[in-house]
Amino acid sequence: MGKLVHFRGDGTAVELRLDRQRITIGRRPDNDFCLPYPAVSGEHAAVVTILADSFLEDLGSTNGTLVNGAAVSKHFLRDRDRIDVGQQILTYVADDAAAVEPPPPTGKSQDAPRHGESTAPALMAPAVLRAKRRSDVTAPAPVSPTEAVDRVGTVDNDGNLPAEPPAAPPRSAPASEAERAIAAPPQPRTRVEPALKVVSGAKAGLIVALVKDETLIGRAGIQVVALRRGGDEVLAVPVEGAFPPRVNGMPVVPEGRPLEVGDILEVAGTRLEVVAAIKPALD
Repeated sequence: MGKLVHFRGDGTAVELRLDRQRITIGRRPDNDFCLPYPAVSGEHAAVVTILADSFLEDLGSTNGTLVNGAAVSKHFLRDRDRIDVGQQILTYVADDAAAVEPPPPTGKSQDAPRHGESTAPALMAPAVLRAKRRSDVTAPAPVSPTEAVDRVGTVDNDGNLPAEPPAAPPRSAPASEAERAIAAPPQPRTRVEPALKVVSGAKAGLIVALVKDETLIGRAGIQVVALRRGGDEVLAVPVEGAFPPRVNGMPVVPEGRPLEVGDILEVAGTRLEVVAAIKPALD
């Protein structure tokens, strides 16, 4: 999972993990990444993340969006790309656990307004992150496709494999049926969730749990398919691309195709197998 890092004028850094499919960057406080500076538009840019790929899009901002000094409208982000949003420099890091060094000096302060812009202190406050929902603060971050591999399989609520119950000590005489019923630990209830396993490419073996009502798979601008859950059924629906994705070698029709365990989905040059993941049942 990637992240964005912004170094403020005092040298401290603010980070935002790209753990949602779409995050917005802008001056207004309702953005996911709020940069309250005069040269930043109210809603300046957005980052869309699909699996491990992130794409930057300018949202028609007044001063434009630059990547490594070049103006962009849409850009596929690469590790350590430097993003200029209204003179505020953000660094894209592909690994959210990696450390980031401050960007080299550019000869001007990141906080300095452009010619003719106000220098009112209220507008020059440090960049802040805004939690859009209470659950962003009080609950763990939602699962993104790049994290799903860590949360599928037979796991407990903390993401750990359940331990086998300890073996009972040897007895001199067999226990009665009532004693065995009392001594036996309760067996955890489980449920089956659909998931995808990457079977080709650099990410072979990665498992993507389909935990949302809709999960987008593919590469923006090339080929994207929406996997929509309805009860126990998963429907594959083409969303973007000159050619539809394929299931078991057959093109997916516009109205969609239900997926079953064992089906092979081909999208944006990647082959994925439909599998079933066992997870603890919630009462």
